[in-house]
Order: sequence, then C-alpha cells, then structure tokens
Amino acid sequence: MTNPVRDYAWGSTDQLARFLDRPPSGRPEAELWIGAHDGDPSGLPDGRRLNAVIAEDPVPVLGARVCDVFGDRLPFLMKVLAVDQPLSLQVHPSSERARLGHRHEDAEGVPLDAGHRNYKDTWHKPELIFALTRFEGLAGFRDVSKSAAMLRLLKVPWADDVAERLEQGPPHEALRAVVTETLALEGRRLARILRDVGDAARHAGARAARDEGRHPTHRTGDPALRAEAARTFTRCGQLVRDYPRDPGVLVTLLLNNVLLAPGEAMFVNAGVVHAYLEGLGVEIMASSDNVLRAGLTPKHMDVEELLTITSFTPIPPPRWDPSERASGYCHLEPPVGEFCLTVGQTPLRRLPSTGPRTVLVLEGTVTVAARGASSGTVTASRGQSVFVTHDDGQITLTGDARVAIGSVPV
Repeated sequence: MTNPVRDYAWGSTDQLARFLDRPPSGRPEAELWIGAHDGDPSGLPDGRRLNAVIAEDPVPVLGARVCDVFGDRLPFLMKVLAVDQPLSLQVHPSSERARLGHRHEDAEGVPLDAGHRNYKDTWHKPELIFALTRFEGLAGFRDVSKSAAMLRLLKVPWADDVAERLEQGPPHEALRAVVTETLALEGRRLARILRDVGDAARHAGARAARDEGRHPTHRTGDPALRAEAARTFTRCGQLVRDYPRDPGVLVTLLLNNVLLAPGEAMFVNAGVVHAYLEGLGVEIMASSDNVLRAGLTPKHMDVEELLTITSFTPIPPPRWDPSERASGYCHLEPPVGEFCLTVGQTPLRRLPSTGPRTVLVLEGTVTVAARGASSGTVTASRGQSVFVTHDDGQITLTGDARVAIGSVPV
C-alpha cells in the first residue's frame, strides 16, 4: 500500500523519514496513516483507494462477521507516530457520545470538514501505542494523594490550594472541580499562576532529579514518586515556556507520566485525558477521527464538551501487557472489539487467520504469501505495508523481518 503522511507541527523532521528509508521532507512529519479511513485512505498498486475497494464489495474484503458487527468499513486504523513536541491535551468520546454529538452537529448544519467540528464520525476511538523507541506520554489522572504530595513541593499558593482540595472529598469530584476551574482561568491571574508554577517547577524538577536515588527517606516518599516528580516538574517548566497562556499546562501536573521502553505498550480508552510527548511508535485504534482538545494546541478547543466526556476517576498508568508473549513475539488484545496487534520476528509462532489484516514491516524484508481465493505473494521492506483480505485466508510470512500485524479479534 501507499500510505499518506500527515505533517502536523508536533511531528519529527527525521524519524518517519528514517523509518521509511527516504530523505527528510524538510518539514515536521507526524503520522503515517495505514488503513481505509475516509480522511486519508491508503492507496493500492492499481491506483484505487482501500476505502473504495471495501465499499465496492465489503464481504470478501472484511468477512461476513466483521460486516455484521461494524458495518461495511475497516474497523481499525494503524498509524506510525513520530512525536517530537507534545500533542494536544485531549480526550476521545465513547461510541454513544460520538453518535449523539455527530447527530447534533449534523442538525446544527456544521460541515464535516469545519475546523470547529467535534464529531466527524459516529465511532469511539480507543487506541493502543506500541513503542518502537523510548516513548513518553501523559495519560489518566494520577492517584490524588500522590498528586497532592508532588504539588506541595512546588511551594506556590495555587499548588498548595489544589493539593488541599484533592485531599478532601471523593477523588473524582475533587478532580472534576479542580480541572473545571483550572481550565476556566484566564487573563492576568492565569499568567501569574503559570509564571509562578513554571519557575517553581524548574527549580523543583532540578532538585528532584538531584535527589533521585540519593535520599531513600526523602519527603516525596518512594523512588518511583521522586522519579515521576522530576519528570513532571521538568516537563511542566518546558510547557510553561512554550504555552505561557495555556491553563492546560496546569492540568498536566495531575496526570500519570507514562514512560515506555521499546517493545512496551499503553492503551487509552474513551474518556481518558492524555497527551503524547515524544518518541516513535505504532498506534492502532478504532477507525475514528473524533478528538476533543483542552490545551497545548492552536486547534479548536471545546472545553465544555471535553469536561462532559472526561473520566475523572484516578487510574494507574495505563500500560498494556501482552495477552501472549514469547521470544521475539507478543500479542496485544485490549478490551475492544475493533482491533488487536501482533508484533514479532519472522517466522511468527501464530498469525491472525481471518478477517482484514494489515502487515507493517518494522525491520528487514518479508514475503507475504496468501493461500485463499487471491493466492499470491508480496514482498515488503521496512516502512512498507501489505493489506490482506478475509478471502485471502491463511497467510505465511518468510524472510528475516520484524512485523506488526493489525487485525480484528476473533
């Protein structure tokens, strides 16, 4: 397939170019889209687009079961993300909220391609990131007692007040109130709070980094919390410099810092506030483009709607472990019906055998051979991808390669 590249400002100028084994374009390149989403579908060797091929005759391509459950559409979208600057602070809706929001904006006459449109389709957008390099993100609200302990280290009035409020009452109610009021800050008061927090965060981040591992009885508690404080404060100081009038920066202080080593993954479900910060990774998601934003972006933000769909229940860092792991192989299957991801070195111990499948080559060269109605072989190298239809049946992979395969769970 020929896959489009999206050049959002937060993208890297060289990571995708290296992955695709071509010279850099000279501009930030953020996302490689691999799939049939109408917004930017992949192209096939015969010049047709994948979404058009599916629409023409969906059952042979997707299989009857996928069509029955998800309609005549490929239910997942794969991407390669190359993150050099923070993505927007964002939340994705549930399927129910997406249907309601889409219907409402249609009734209001909001064009699908309007910049201020929230709901471009009727689907939810859970997503899983598999790290190819060190990958860092923010995802989900941290345990409030830990956030309160960290905020008190800043020694500024706004942080002390938030810490006190987080320690009172049910955590989700305290978080909702704090975040709602924080995102409503503006003008001189916001500028003063950001200036004070930014200065304190830079000093506290440097202190926490020096203390990390040196003082077991340090007042922040265990080493893991000290390490998170160092990363959180350092990042906050940078964000204040980059976004000096953005209240979303303050919300990042309340989120889990998720640091993935290559080969590790995290899963972000509907309602979970998140922002990716840096790294290269394979992303697989339900095929949707519904995003509500609250900060760290010049794009349209609808804070009121975002607060409506956000989950304020604290969660642990949303890492996602494989349901099956072996040497050079892992299978990741989060609790959604649209997608799962298999990553491994050829020959893989197990391959998805039905439904639509997308084979993305991460390293080396692989030959994909189909045994079904459209039997044949295709050879692909790093950065290239092969789409396998349901009617292609079982496939075999030969060659010396590492691949990521997106498929629909059986």
